[in-house]
Amino acid sequence: MSDPLEIRRRRLLYQSKRRGTKEADMVIGQFAMENLQKMTSEELDQFEALLQENDPDIMTWVSGTEDPPLKHQNMIFERICDFKNILLNH
Repeated sequence: MSDPLEIRRRRLLYQSKRRGTKEADMVIGQFAMENLQKMTSEELDQFEALLQENDPDIMTWVSGTEDPPLKHQNMIFERICDFKNILLNH
């Protein structure tokens, strides 16, 4: 039988890589590929909640054009923003 945490990680990876916009697929999908295995259950909760939002909203927040809602102002969101900045600088 598979580990429920591993099943959750696989589901989140799939959702991250199939966002619907190329920019979100690139940022969120690549972030997930590099970070999901290291995330705690609490971090997975934060990431999963963020994935429930629309891509244009997420990318507006990640770009810094608008602040995210308080519920998404957390460590995972900050890590995604840092990751996006690293992608842009390469």
